[in-house]
Amino acid sequence: MLQAERHKIICSHVSQHGSALVRDLAQLCQVSQETIRRDLTTLERKNRIIRSFGGAVSIEQDESPVLNGLPSSVKLGQMVDGAESFRKRTEEHPEAKMKIAKAALKFIQPGDCIMMDNSSTCWFLARQIPDIDITVVTNSVKIIQALACRDRVRVIGIGGEYSERHDDFHGPISESIIRSFQIKTLFLSCQGFNIENGIRDGSEINSKLKNIMVQVSENRVLLADNSKLDKYAFSQVCTLNDINVLITNKLNDKRFNQRFPNLNIIECDK
Repeated sequence: MLQAERHKIICSHVSQHGSALVRDLAQLCQVSQETIRRDLTTLERKNRIIRSFGGAVSIEQDESPVLNGLPSSVKLGQMVDGAESFRKRTEEHPEAKMKIAKAALKFIQPGDCIMMDNSSTCWFLARQIPDIDITVVTNSVKIIQALACRDRVRVIGIGGEYSERHDDFHGPISESIIRSFQIKTLFLSCQGFNIENGIRDGSEINSKLKNIMVQVSENRVLLADNSKLDKYAFSQVCTLNDINVLITNKLNDKRFNQRFPNLNIIECDK
């Protein structure tokens, strides 16, 4: 089978099913798993699929298997806020986000119950999580898709009002669901952060939801590249005193260590 034909079959299968494992694609195309892995790498570079641990997930938002399976009673609406669309956010500073995501892996251990917000940086993290026995709670459809190929990862999706723009859930129903959890480690990002005004988001709805995530979590890990340092955003999520770990690519600001001596700061590029 020619490579172009394989690529067409792979994209069609992943789009139809939402995700696929390497071993299943190898059987479908009657080639080795190593060949499929190379194909997936090529297709990801062309922005036709998204690589995940052990396979691939669909990049096409409107064919999301999660959303197609939702009951008709779920209210679909587009939230208007100061944040860019999810797709746009994944294209911003991808190298820094990947480094931050890999550094965050050491805070995930078998048996943990973790929560991830709807940020693109957490999506980068989800793609790096190995197939281990953990529970992941999230309001992000993209993160649910990224974890779809993990047999041992238990995924709990937070429902509520759906945002097509961000491919996530928010609102009072989401808030009520989150309050019922006890989380070991929360991974979250933001639109901006600084010493005086803390962690901020462009949407009051999102910042309120993230604040509740902070409240129910034992450990809070902020994933934020340095483009967000001193960047203005409308609504406060929490203060830096509420955060245990800050993972960034480079900070270049000694005031953080002075003002927040208990904050574990990890700089990936240092």
